Amino acid sequence: MTGWLLVGVLGLPPIPESMTFCGMQARITPQARHAIQQYMIKLHEHPPTLEAVVARAESLMPYIEEAIAYIGVPEDLKYLALQESRLNPHAVSKSQAVGYWQFKDFTAREVGLVVNDTIDERKHLFRSSAGAALYLSKQYQRHRNWLFAIIAYYEGGTGALPYIDTAYVGKQEICLHERTHWYALRLVAHKLVFEPLIRRRVYALLPFAYEGPPLPVQELARKHDISIDSFLLLNPWLVRPILPGGRPSTYYLPAQSHLSAIPQEPLKSLFSPVMPTAFAASVPAETLSVSSAEQTSLAAAQPTNLSSVVSVPSFAAAYLPLQKEPYLHQEWAYPPPPMTKRIARWNPFHTPGSPLLILPPRRAHIHIVQGGETLREIARHYRRRLDKLLAYNRLENPDMKLPKGFRVLLREERPYDEKPIIYQWR
Repeated sequence: MTGWLLVGVLGLPPIPESMTFCGMQARITPQARHAIQQYMIKLHEHPPTLEAVVARAESLMPYIEEAIAYIGVPEDLKYLALQESRLNPHAVSKSQAVGYWQFKDFTAREVGLVVNDTIDERKHLFRSSAGAALYLSKQYQRHRNWLFAIIAYYEGGTGALPYIDTAYVGKQEICLHERTHWYALRLVAHKLVFEPLIRRRVYALLPFAYEGPPLPVQELARKHDISIDSFLLLNPWLVRPILPGGRPSTYYLPAQSHLSAIPQEPLKSLFSPVMPTAFAASVPAETLSVSSAEQTSLAAAQPTNLSSVVSVPSFAAAYLPLQKEPYLHQEWAYPPPPMTKRIARWNPFHTPGSPLLILPPRRAHIHIVQGGETLREIARHYRRRLDKLLAYNRLENPDMKLPKGFRVLLREERPYDEKPIIYQWR
């Protein structure tokens, strides 16, 4: 009863029985609604703090939304930044997570942020938001539901597993109930509280690109007629008062007048939309380029369960030689070495110019399709059980002609969050 009285006094928005959340239809049980209500009441406990966070969000959220839209994840994820730090770049948790999105240093580096004794991009408005979106995208590909990706943001990819309801994996719907992780319920509370309060978009920051030798902040401040303290206040990602050399940087300056539209981040290309490495972790992003004819031929050849659950290319292409792929450079040689009787015996499917297996088939971990062989033929040659190869590679038809360059796993199952790899050679 006390909770409902507080709801009336505070004027909290009602908690619906169902709502759209991260593009999914979310059904909310009475127990979950009660938990969400308690979080909403807590957010309203100190009105001056709430008003300050809303004012900060009105001027910072547009830049976060830009990063999230560029990477291609649901806009509702922007409320994670409010939940994590209240949009305070200097926030530091007990576990030494830092910045708008509360990244630990190793996780920040994993998504392409730079953290060293000169700069800390966990405090950079656009880059930290892009990095968070990339991390969430990776977790979505692992768990195939945005709610589970959100839980993984807090618990880690493996730590989220106990909280995953397999009935909703791969579905565009979710049920929030009393056993749903508190972190996800709290995010729903943030959306319900802040969505109606953040009414304005204030474009108060102008991003400028810089690439060159290290540059003292005092020179930039003098150039733009701004104090050094004000410059550092707008650019908390600078650990030292010097703009670093090497990697291009974006620094922020105050807008001198009202802007009608958000000024675009000039260095978006430092981050790849929907991060290809989130779908094929062992393949460098720069190798993911495939002709439309190759995509068409593979799409015609492959069964449905080779397709990804998102709208990205249906496979990952990797040009040989690729040193990062496990076992590839240890087992296969490209350009092909001189053919000997032994190597010829190990490579019955070889076509001219293609890579060669350079160790006995019994020791191989992967096979590279040379010219359209079937999984049945591959199983026979490597003396592997056909049913296991079908399961390892998530295939259904043992007699389907496989596309040239397709990587067949011989000893372990392909993770469901990893895209099938097509090797190519020139």
